[in-house]
Amino acid sequence: MTPPRSPERDFLGHVGVVLAIVPAMLLAGITATLTELPRIFVVSELASDRYRFQWVTGATLVGGVIGIAGVGWLAGHIGLRRCYLLGLMLYTAGSAAASLAPGTDPLAVARCVQSCGNGLVATTVLALLWREFPAHRDLGIAVFAFGVYFGRIAGPSISTWLVTHDDWRSVFYATAAAGAIGLLVAWRALPPDAPAVEPPGAFDFTGLALLVAWVVCLVIGLYRFQLWGWQRANETLVVAALGLALLAAFVRQQFTAPRPLLDLRLFSRHHFAMGVVIKALIDGQFFAVLGILTRYMAVTRDYQRVATGAVLLPAVAAMTGTLVFTAHFGTRDNRKRRLLVGLVGMTLATWQLTRIDLFTSKEWVGLVAAVWAAAVGLVASPVICIAQDNLRPEEIASSASIKNLGLVLPGAICGGLIAIASERAGDAYFDTLRQTIQVNRVPVGDVSAGLTDWITRTHGSTPGAADLQAAQVLARYVRSTAAVYADQTAFGWLTVISVATFVLACFLRRLPPEAPGPRRG
Repeated sequence: MTPPRSPERDFLGHVGVVLAIVPAMLLAGITATLTELPRIFVVSELASDRYRFQWVTGATLVGGVIGIAGVGWLAGHIGLRRCYLLGLMLYTAGSAAASLAPGTDPLAVARCVQSCGNGLVATTVLALLWREFPAHRDLGIAVFAFGVYFGRIAGPSISTWLVTHDDWRSVFYATAAAGAIGLLVAWRALPPDAPAVEPPGAFDFTGLALLVAWVVCLVIGLYRFQLWGWQRANETLVVAALGLALLAAFVRQQFTAPRPLLDLRLFSRHHFAMGVVIKALIDGQFFAVLGILTRYMAVTRDYQRVATGAVLLPAVAAMTGTLVFTAHFGTRDNRKRRLLVGLVGMTLATWQLTRIDLFTSKEWVGLVAAVWAAAVGLVASPVICIAQDNLRPEEIASSASIKNLGLVLPGAICGGLIAIASERAGDAYFDTLRQTIQVNRVPVGDVSAGLTDWITRTHGSTPGAADLQAAQVLARYVRSTAAVYADQTAFGWLTVISVATFVLACFLRRLPPEAPGPRRG
C-alpha cells in the first residue's frame, strides 16, 4: 500500500489549486476591514452624510447575508468550482462598479454585489481546500484561519497606502484587479466538480426572504433608531416589532422546513453552539476595536493617512507571528488553553486602550494594538476548529453558512451598537464640558486670550480673525476631548465583553479521544 504523502508534498503537488484559493481567501479577509479608513473620505467626496452613507454599510451587510445563506443550494446545483468562480465574478464586478460610483446610491448597489460575491467566496473556500486535500484537512483549516485573520488585520494598512498614493477609489480599483486575476487563475487551476451524488433538493426561498427581511430591519434599527428616537418614535416601534416577528418566523421556518436554509438543530451540539457563540463575540470585538482605533487616529487625532497605517503595522506583524505559531503547534489537546490565553491577552490589551487621550503617543498605541492583535492570532484557529469538533463531514458542510453568518452579523451588530453608545456618550461628555466652560469662564477666557495672542504673533492675523480662530480651536478641542472620552468608554464596554467571553470559554468540555473533528489547529 502506498503511504500517504506529507502535507508539504501534498500542497506542492497542487500548487495551481493553492494559488487559486489562498489569494482569494486573503482577499476575503482584507475586504472585511479594507473600507474602515476610506469611508471617512468617501462621505466627504460624494457630498453625503453619515445617515445617507449608512445605507451603503447596510447594503454591504445584506449582500453578504444573501451570498453566505444561498451558497449551499447554489453549490449543489452548479458545483463548488462554479460557485467559487461566480463569487469572484460578482466580487470583481461589484468592486469595479464601486470604483466608478458617482453617488451614495450607486455605491450601495455596487457594494451589495461585491459583498454577495465575497460571501460566496468566503463560504466555499474551506470546502474547496477540504476537497483538494482530504488527507490533510487540519492543515487546510490552519491555512484558512491564517488567510482570513491575516487579511483582516492587514486591511486598514493596505487601504491607508492606497488612499495616500491616490484616493479612496483606488481601494476598489485594487480589489477589482485582484478579483479579476484570481478569477483567471481559478478558472485555469481548479479541476471540474465530480457529478453530484444526489439532487440538491428544493431551496428554502421562504427562509431566505425572512432572513433578508430581518437583516433589513436590523440595518434600519442600527442606523435610524438613534435619529428617530428610541422610545417614542412610531417608526422605531413599528420596525422593532416587525423585526422581532420576522426573527421568530425565521427560526420557526428553520425547524419546520424539510430542507432548511440553516440547520439550527446543530446548536444542540455543545461544541458547535459554544464555538459559534464564542467566535461571534470575538469577531464582534475585533471589528469594533479596529474601527474605534482607526477613527481615533484618522479623525479624533487627525493623523496623516500614512501614520494611521504605520501605527497598525506592528499589529500586522504580531498577528502574523501568533497565527504561524498556532498553525504549527496547535493541537486539540492545547486548543482550549490557547483560547483562554488569547482571551486574557485581548482583555488586558483592550483594558489598556481605555487610557488613550488626546496626547497618547503613537508608539504606545502601536504597542498595545500589537499585543491585542497577537492575542487575536492565538484565538483565531481555536474558535474555527471548536465549532467543527464532534461533527460529521456532512454536518460540517451544512454548518458553513451558520458559521459565516456568525462572522458577518456579530461584527455589524457589535460595531453598530458600540457606535450608537459612543455617540450618546460623546454627546453627554460634550454637554458636560460645555457646562464646565460656562462655569469656569475666567480660566477659559485666559486660554482663549492666550490663543488669540499666539495666533496674532505667529500668523499675522487681525485681532478679529484671531479671536474667531481661537474660538474655533477651543471648540474643536472640546469636541475632540468629548470624542476621546467616548472612545475610552467604548473600550471599557469591550473589555467587559471580553471578560464575559473568557468566562464562557471556561465551560468548554473536553472531547473524548475518538470524537471526530480537526486534530490540529
